[in-house]
Amino acid sequence: MNPLYHGSCLGDLSVIAANAKSHTTEKNVAYLTECRAYALICCRLPSENFVTAGTDKNGVVHYFERFPDQLRVLYGGRIGYVYTAAPCDPLTPSKPYAYESETDVPVLSCETIPDVLSALLVEEAKGTLVVHRYDEIDPAEQKEHAEYLRDHLHESVYDAYRAFLIRHFSPLWEPKE
Repeated sequence: MNPLYHGSCLGDLSVIAANAKSHTTEKNVAYLTECRAYALICCRLPSENFVTAGTDKNGVVHYFERFPDQLRVLYGGRIGYVYTAAPCDPLTPSKPYAYESETDVPVLSCETIPDVLSALLVEEAKGTLVVHRYDEIDPAEQKEHAEYLRDHLHESVYDAYRAFLIRHFSPLWEPKE
């Protein structure tokens, strides 16, 4: 298996704590990935927990901007940490190139990223990250996404970052009919 990474906005971790909710089982898990580029995308604040990326079958990360300059807004000038995790068992595949552990995972090393945006642009230049920029995406798709958020914003899944969504998406919303 390739090295396993975990991205965070928190420094000085000695373990990757199993304190995130699994997307499949609802149990508490630690998330790990084989893709350093995806770990970089995870270097964001909980109040901005808006992930619009995933890996394809070849391990290339595709990042979709859902509002103008999303990549810069989320990562420009931000410090992040990419941890290399110790191999552990059992790991449950959750997505291509991503895994869940129901136990805390020891950290082997930590790389401090002084500007996450710059690091993401390096990954893009290497071809491990494809950024689908806002103005390159079909306007109907962008409108559909923004209006979905408008119509579901009251749901508890958005509690931690509702203010972030309102700030960046409300200019894109059409009035309800």
